[in-house]
Amino acid sequence: MALELHDAIFTAKRERHKNLFLNYRNLNVFPVELLRDEGLQFLERLYMKRNSLTSLPDNLAQKLPNLIELYLHSNNIAFIPQAIGNLARLQSLDVSDNALLVICPEIGRLRSLRHLRLSNNQLKCLPPELGDLKELETLDVSINLLRTLPEQLHQCVSLQCLTADRNLLQCLPRQLCQLPDLNELSVAANCLKSLPLDLGRSMELQFVFVDNNVHLTGLPSYLYNKVIGCNGFLSTYPLPTSLFELLQCPLGHCHRCSQPMFTIVYPKLFPLRDTALANVHRRLLKDALDFLMTSTAVQMDQPEALE
Repeated sequence: MALELHDAIFTAKRERHKNLFLNYRNLNVFPVELLRDEGLQFLERLYMKRNSLTSLPDNLAQKLPNLIELYLHSNNIAFIPQAIGNLARLQSLDVSDNALLVICPEIGRLRSLRHLRLSNNQLKCLPPELGDLKELETLDVSINLLRTLPEQLHQCVSLQCLTADRNLLQCLPRQLCQLPDLNELSVAANCLKSLPLDLGRSMELQFVFVDNNVHLTGLPSYLYNKVIGCNGFLSTYPLPTSLFELLQCPLGHCHRCSQPMFTIVYPKLFPLRDTALANVHRRLLKDALDFLMTSTAVQMDQPEALE
C-alpha cells in the first residue's frame, strides 16, 4: 500500500497531474510526499475521502497553492488549520463526516469558495466569517449540534442551497429572508418553533423542507405556493377534486407525497400572518377544511346557490 501511494504521488509530480485520487488508502497522516520540496504546485483537485486522517498540515496552502477542490469526506479530522484561508483558488471544500468541533474564522478568507460541506460533524456553532463568502452557492451543515445559524449568512449573496437538517435549531435568523438567490432551504428534524414571517417572500425560494419539527405548528403566508416538505409536524389533508374548482386558488405542494394539499391556510380564508403569530394549533387547519367541504356539500345539494 505504501509503495502504491509513493508511485501514485511520484507519477503525479512527474506528469504534472491536475487531479490526484487518494481515496480508500487507509491513511492515518497526510502524505509527506505531497509536501516535499516545492510540493505539487500544479495540482487542482485532491481526493482523500474515506481514510483515517486526524489533521491537516499547516503548510497545505503553501505546498498545494492552486487547489480548486479538496475532498476529505469520511476521515477523523478534528480541526482545520488557520492556513486553510490561504487557498485563494479553492472553490469546493468537503470535510463532511469527520470529527470537527469548531470551524476556524479564517475559512471566511476563501473568497472563491462555492461549495462547503460540513455535515455529520460535532459543530455547536459556525463562525460569523462565513458571511464573507460572497461566491458561496451551497452550504451543508446537516447532522451537527447547531442551535443557531449566524446572522451574517445573509451576506452570502450567491447562496442558492442551504441545508441544516438534524441539528438543534429552535429558530432561524430573519436575515436569511434577505438572501437574493436562495432557491432551497432544508431544516428538517430540528427543534423549530416558528419560522420568519418573511420566509418565502423572495420569488427565488421555491423549496422549503421543515419535516419533523414537532413544535412547529404554522407556516408563513409567503410559502403557500412553494414546494414544501412538511411531514411530521402539520397534518396534511388531501383535497377532493370537487374542491379545486370551488377554491380557485394556488395550493401548496407536498414534496413527500406528490399531491396538492393544504399545508397552510389560504389567505382568503384566514390572515396567515396573524395565524402564524398566534401559533394556532393544527386543529384550525382541519376545521377550515371541514368547513369548506361542508360548504361544497351544501352547494351541491342546492344548485341555485351557485347561480
